[in-house]
Amino acid sequence: MMSRVVFWAMAAGVMAGCASKPKDVYHAGDETPPDFLTGPAVVLLTNLDGYSAHLTAMMPQASGIDRAVAGDLLERDGRLIFQPAAGSKGKRSRTAGGTFFMWDAATQAGYVLSDPLQAYAPIATKVEVTNIVVETSSAMEDEVGGHSCRRVEVVVESNDGTAAHFLVWQAEDAKHFPMKIQSTSNLRAETLEFTDLRLELPATELFLPPDGFTRYASATALMNELIVRQTSLGTHYNKEDDASLPNPGPVNNWRPAQPQ
Repeated sequence: MMSRVVFWAMAAGVMAGCASKPKDVYHAGDETPPDFLTGPAVVLLTNLDGYSAHLTAMMPQASGIDRAVAGDLLERDGRLIFQPAAGSKGKRSRTAGGTFFMWDAATQAGYVLSDPLQAYAPIATKVEVTNIVVETSSAMEDEVGGHSCRRVEVVVESNDGTAAHFLVWQAEDAKHFPMKIQSTSNLRAETLEFTDLRLELPATELFLPPDGFTRYASATALMNELIVRQTSLGTHYNKEDDASLPNPGPVNNWRPAQPQ
């Protein structure tokens, strides 16, 4: 079982902050948790006895171009931690590293956390799941990630009157874990796939903000702070570390925080 100290030490190493140069670029909206945490799919990820796994997701965007999301997902007692993987493609690559999420499906609330900023802020949604229907009459046998699975259809109804439809590949040899989830509610499906599954309970203390992290009033306020620091560090980085590369200028996506 991974201790809290070891987990956050790993997070700090993987998603190191901007002490010497801004390795990460932050944008307004990066503080928003992915839909599979706060939307109807979350009930398919929390009805289990505890696990950790690597997640790869294709998320439809309004632009019409799917966005790939990858990272590690941990679950215990209906609570989740999603730690996005930090991508790296070339010298100038920058990602929204160090930002991760905690979510409690029972309360429909959680936190966005920033390792570089050593801070966290509350997040929540008013949409709640009211009913789940599992259709097994048309179940099919399939294999996903080396696991023998049974594909079933699931309908998740919410208090806003919507009904989300999913195809779920349940592993027969791993307590019916959903090795693959595909939304069929929209013309362009959202797909989640899991690898490196470990069926074990993560430590309870992992699901609380670390000691010493500063609480911000809102997720927008936290992201604004990251963007401001990134902008001030950007000039130093371009002048001294990459003088041969053009200065991209300030990041003009700061926005006012919403009143609490």
